[in-house]
Amino acid sequence: MARPLIACVSAAVGLAAVAFAHAEPASANPVEYRLTLDGALEIARSRNPAIRAADARYRALRERPVREGTLPDPSLALRYHNEDWGISFGDSEFSYFEVAAEQEIPFPGKLSLKERIAEREAERERAMRDAIELSVLASVATRYAELTVADRSEEILRESARLLDLMAEQAAARYRVGEAAQQDVLKARLERSAIDERLTLVARQRIAAGAALESLLDLESVEALPATAPLPEPRALEPLEALERKLAERSPALRAASEELTRSEEALRLARREYFPDLALMGSYTNKRDLLPEWELGARVTVPLYFWRRQRRGVAEASFSRLAAEHARRSEQVSLEAELAESHATAEAAARLVRLYGETLIPQAELTLASARASYSVGRVDFLTTLTAFVALLEYRLRYAEEQGALVTALAEIGPLVGETPLGEPIGTPP
Repeated sequence: MARPLIACVSAAVGLAAVAFAHAEPASANPVEYRLTLDGALEIARSRNPAIRAADARYRALRERPVREGTLPDPSLALRYHNEDWGISFGDSEFSYFEVAAEQEIPFPGKLSLKERIAEREAERERAMRDAIELSVLASVATRYAELTVADRSEEILRESARLLDLMAEQAAARYRVGEAAQQDVLKARLERSAIDERLTLVARQRIAAGAALESLLDLESVEALPATAPLPEPRALEPLEALERKLAERSPALRAASEELTRSEEALRLARREYFPDLALMGSYTNKRDLLPEWELGARVTVPLYFWRRQRRGVAEASFSRLAAEHARRSEQVSLEAELAESHATAEAAARLVRLYGETLIPQAELTLASARASYSVGRVDFLTTLTAFVALLEYRLRYAEEQGALVTALAEIGPLVGETPLGEPIGTPP
């Protein structure tokens, strides 16, 4: 009787296992969506208000060159001349109806210069749009890194808290049998309270980083920010010399300063062209009904009579504006180069620390803690030695997560300087 019963129970258990294996995992535990860094960057590109406003400003200025290069609108005049108080058209030879037109024609070269000035202004706004987009994307990467570091730090602290609880139970057990001092238990509890304190601080940091990221992504209040995926593997840091070449060739801020310099040079040429007069062509037709019709053609020329007060001052203003644009571009260049050198040094240091923690310090600390715990269990070392090894490993793991975030942040800060996104892609400049 025992064997058939055991066989039936085994068969039931096997059928239950097969049914469980073929169950739909999505219905029981749906896969949690995690926000990746490239996903966050794409959301920012499409929804961030600063990026959208900068793009709208550029598109508005892009419409100006054609308008600036077009002739002024002609004027059309209608006039009726009457005699006496009644309607005398046809009865008096002095009564007539006249149609006149006039077209202003600026001196050759003025319209083309105005069009080129407007084009340079549009290109400068295009560069500013790229700079704003890269700056926003760098901020998104920074906040994403802060949020991910906070999540990783919380995970490390909770894992460490569970390990410390086991160590505290071991110390309490040894204390109960007289093999450890009471201070071992108290030290373990104190360190456990310190972990709880750090968990509170990490939670506050996560809330702040999450709120900043929500703002950059322009998420509605009803939208919950999903959990973040782990940080992507950071790309290799390029040499400073290569980044400086990229800065000179692709920096949006430097490109905007160069466009402003070109615009000021075109404005200076236009100011010098203002010494030359503009022309206006006129024509009219007069109908006197029963008398012969009359027509006339004429021209009008502006005379720069007050050139020493108007045109000369305009040339001087444009000259100083060009000089200011030249110095501003140089100032922007040296400032960007200094900022690039600082960010490169920060990224280089963070990369070295990430390798040091990941390849040397953490593995050594893990071995030290394992050895200390084994020795403490047989009474060969005191609890303080074990606790010191535990704290060292915890600190190294937390710093490792922080330096990973610092490396991503430093690389993201380099991006706007050299015209690249936080993922190392050159900024696109769609028309």
